[in-house]
Amino acid sequence: MHTIEMDSNMAQQSSTGALLFAAVMFAGIYLFHDPSVNQPAPDFSLPETYGGKVDLDSYRGQPVLMVFWMTSCGICRRELPLVSQLAPEFRSKGIAVVAIHVGGAGDVRDYLSSNHIAVTSLVDSDGSVAHAYHVSGVPKLVLVGNDGNIKRTTAGMADESFLRGWMGTVSGS
Repeated sequence: MHTIEMDSNMAQQSSTGALLFAAVMFAGIYLFHDPSVNQPAPDFSLPETYGGKVDLDSYRGQPVLMVFWMTSCGICRRELPLVSQLAPEFRSKGIAVVAIHVGGAGDVRDYLSSNHIAVTSLVDSDGSVAHAYHVSGVPKLVLVGNDGNIKRTTAGMADESFLRGWMGTVSGS
């Protein structure tokens, strides 16, 4: 009789664990799913940090990795140099890289030059482009495919293997 009770308890615990796992997975998908994925990327025209303007439309037919960031964001200050380091590899695969600073230009130029950041840098001073891309926190990465649709988004720190994985999803597409 004792073993049957133990087996029943173990089965109940296993069933509870499976339900808990399913609930966490569902919540993760629901909470972190970006409704903009597979939707057309909102068009924009933003000033470059060093002068001039850039329109998203100028990248038509080419994948674009957009990095929304702020100089006051510690994670952004670690991620942007990595993105800049990988930018030549992205470009060699036909993927443009654009950093979009959310907020005023302030110390953006100083930060970019002192950290040797070599990517197209835009300023979204009023946050309207960030709003259009559902940026609720930085850093946020958005990958637009050559068809003009958003392929992937993520918030938080992305490491090198993560970025290379994204590179592989659109290169040659």
